[in-house]
Parts: sequence; C-alpha cells; structure tokens
Amino acid sequence: MNQATQTPIAIARITESGAMLMFGLSAKYQAPNNAGIPSQWNRFGPYMDQIQGQKGHIAYGVIYNSDDAGNFDYMCAVEVTEFPSSPPELTRLRIPPQTYAVFEHREHISSLQSTFHKIWNNGLAGSGYQAADGPALERYGESFDPRTGLGGLEIWVPIRK
Repeated sequence: MNQATQTPIAIARITESGAMLMFGLSAKYQAPNNAGIPSQWNRFGPYMDQIQGQKGHIAYGVIYNSDDAGNFDYMCAVEVTEFPSSPPELTRLRIPPQTYAVFEHREHISSLQSTFHKIWNNGLAGSGYQAADGPALERYGESFDPRTGLGGLEIWVPIRK
C-alpha cells in the first residue's frame, strides 16, 4: 500500500480522562514484529466479562513502555474499579489523568496499522498537537465485533496541553 496516497485522518475530538486502572494480559513486542497481538487477544477473550470490578463492556489495547526503536509492551485489558487479586497471570497498569487526541478507525481491524501510520505521519502533526509520553489506547466499544473485526474503534493518543 502506498502510504503517500492515503487520505489524511482527522482528530475526532480532544478528551480529558481521569486516572484509569487497567487489568489484562500483557506481552512485549520488538519492532517491527507485532504479529502476536491477534493471538494475544484470543488468549484474553475468555477473561472478558469475568474480571471482578470490570467497568462496562469495553476492552482496551494499551500500548506502553515504548522506546525509540519502536519496541513496546501491549496489554489486552479492561478498566476496573480496583485491581482484583486474581487471575494472577494478568497484569495491573495504572494510567494517570491525561489529555488525549481521539481518532476513529472505522475499517476492518486488519487495517489498524495503517490508521496508526496516518495518525503519526499527518493526523497528529497536522493538528498542531504534540504527543505526550504515556500509554496510547485502542478503545473497543460495544459496537466492535471481535469475530468479524468490524464495528470500529477509537485510538486515544496522549497529548500535551
């Protein structure tokens, strides 16, 4: 796919988020290989709606501990009201209050990497905002269907005020 011919992406909105407690399955990825993320979601699927204190039916992909080489940790997670003690194989992550630029991804989940490319190469830069150091979020609402990969999602990029 020719990245130069893709249409730019617009920020849907700017939002303030309070502190969030994420609880989920985490793995490390070395750039550019992130092919394990779909199977990570498959492993996390049975935990969905089974975690004590889960807030709603929204799932998150949390990208954190990124470095300049493109390596990162990725967590398939749900937000919780407080960290449960089990299951022990799941990871806890506190995200402080943050301002986010929110972008919409309406296509099939397989094109998500292309949307991230648009955000970092022209969406965020063209908006006048600068990325802040902190976790980026993929927010999978109730309209997202994990069986088909359709239904859309939001990408929340931390920004400086």
